[in-house]
Order: sequence, then C-alpha cells, then structure tokens
Amino acid sequence: MRIFVTGATGFIGAHFIECALDAGHSIVGLYRSDTARQQQLIEHLRSRGAVLQRGDVLDSESIEAAIVGAECVCHFAAAFRESDADQAYFDRLNIDGTANVLKAAHAAGVKRFVHCSTAGIHGQRVKGVIDERTPVRPWNSYERSKVAAEEQVRECATAAGTEYVILRPTAVYGPRDERLQKLFRAVARGRFPLFGRGEGRRHMVYVSDLADAFVRACTVPGAANQAFIIAGPEAVPLKEMLTTLAQVSNRRTFGPRLPLKPMMWVAAITEDLCGLLKIKPPLYRRRMDFYMNDAAFSSERAQQVLGWKPKVSLSEGLGATFRSTFPEKAAARVIDSAAVPAGTRVTARQLRGMAFAVLTGLIALASAIEWT
Repeated sequence: MRIFVTGATGFIGAHFIECALDAGHSIVGLYRSDTARQQQLIEHLRSRGAVLQRGDVLDSESIEAAIVGAECVCHFAAAFRESDADQAYFDRLNIDGTANVLKAAHAAGVKRFVHCSTAGIHGQRVKGVIDERTPVRPWNSYERSKVAAEEQVRECATAAGTEYVILRPTAVYGPRDERLQKLFRAVARGRFPLFGRGEGRRHMVYVSDLADAFVRACTVPGAANQAFIIAGPEAVPLKEMLTTLAQVSNRRTFGPRLPLKPMMWVAAITEDLCGLLKIKPPLYRRRMDFYMNDAAFSSERAQQVLGWKPKVSLSEGLGATFRSTFPEKAAARVIDSAAVPAGTRVTARQLRGMAFAVLTGLIALASAIEWT
C-alpha cells in the first residue's frame, strides 16, 4: 500500500514510517523543517526507502503535489506542546491544517484517512477507566483543537465517501522523544521534584506499539469509520513511574518531594507576569498539570477490532528510552554537566526567566519546611 504521511520527521511520524516500511508499505512523507538536527533523521528514513518532501499542511499546493497516488493518509502533523501559543495558533495548525489534508486526500482519491488525535480529549482527571464511550472533556487549547479536528475528519470524510480511522493515543514515549529529555536528565541527577503525593495515574504507550496500531489502522477493513484509544499495558501512579525511571537511571531516588498547592499559585503568578513582560514563562499552569493528572484508559476496542496489543511494559520502555537518549558515554557527560547546558547563550530574557524560576523554587522549599 502507498501511504502518505504528514509530520514525517515528528516523533510519532518517523517511528510509524519505520514500522510501515518494515511491513512492506511504500511511504511518501511530508516534513516542514530540515534543520541540522532533523537532517540525520531525514537521511535515515530515506535510506530505508521513504520518499520525503518538504512541505506544510497550511500550504495546500505542497500537499497536493506529494499526495498523488496515495491509497491511505496518516495525518500526524500538529501543534502540540507550545507553551506560549494561543487558541488561534492551535486551531490554525490542527484544524485548518487537517482540513487542507482532507481536501487533498479527497481530490487524490484516497481510500482511507487515518488521523492522530489524543486520548487527552476525554479529560485529565477522570475516575474509573476511560474508553471511547467516555464523554469528551478537553482540558486545554491543544485538546480543544483536537476535538474540533476529529469532528472535521468525520464530517469531511463521510461527505467525500472516504473511510476514516481516528486513533487516540495516551502519553507517548520512546527513543527520539525530545520532550522527555529534561525529565530523564533531572531524574538521572536525582533532582526531579515530586509536588504532591504522586497518586494520580499515568497511562503511557511505547512509541513502537503505537506505530504498530497505526499500521493496522491503515489496513484492517473493520476499523473503518471508528475511533480507538491506544494505551500501554497498564496505568501506574506518578510516584511509581518516577521511581521506575530512577531505577533505570541507576538512582536511589528521583528527587525531593514538595507540597503541590503553593506551586500551583506560583505557576499562575509566573505565567501572568511573564505574559506582561512578553517572555516565555519557565513555569506555567499547564506544566503543573503533570502533577495533577489522574487517568487510566482501556484499549479493548483496539485489541478486538485491530488485533493490536501493547507489547512493551513501562519498565522495559523507560529503560530502552533512557539507553537511547543517553548512551553510556553521553549519559555520564549529561548527568555530570552543569545546570545550564553547554553552549547555551544566556540572554536578558532568559535571565529574567531564570530569576522567576529561582523565586518559585525558594517559595516551594519554604513551604516544604512549613509543612514538614
């Protein structure tokens, strides 16, 4: 099968391409940026047989030129973790961009449109176990834009007579995930703070397991016109997840434990003040959600319809991710390095941000002393 992929050099997109190529499919991928960091990945995927072209989901012409001949589309390109972006930014990339890809898919006669959404649209703090019947409760700008994008996929694909499949992954992790590097680095130093008790459940899915689910979504006939939650083998409390990460990092502890509520106040104040100064906040409300989230998910429908099952346990996945992110020599260098990465130029804006970060840390430590 010939599959057209957006977000080809993104974390999930690149792993999907590798998995799809291994399964014998041909790939044409669209990527937006070819920075020096991404060039190595681009060349790697090309060496595996993928045809990659530079383009943008907001540029209809670049999509139309690349999608010709595709039987299936896998749409990964999206705005995701931009902390200083407003709702309009997420809507433009995640809704308008999806609309452009849908239109191009229809014009090219694509048979199936596979869309990457997020399980987070069901809510960040939900009792029990979430499945596809759980009401949608988007928590932030990203999730609201993903809800709207899903509605667009269903409406446009149905009107065009195109099959669609929507996958809603839980938190995705694995090799090449740059988002987890700070977390791994902090835990490897024994400096990652746990605010609160860490009882909230985290349900993660290893990226190769997720890529396998997407390949199946492209090919399984019975998956047409359905949505599926894709989650790892089990949900674990945040404290257990951090403890496991400390173990794979050869640390006795992940870091200090501090009260949560004072940091919530500080995060709000920091975000608002940085907004007035027009600088990127070192701490903001959405970042503190990490400590407050509590959700577990069921992948039963995906297992029954797609014939899919997660293979990688959390301990196995975290270990593989750590070894890949920090190979033995690099790990020693990173763990022993100073707090500011080598080569970083500290600007006036960054100094102001660091000052805010120091202030938040002092307040948290003072609160911890009072509470103990």
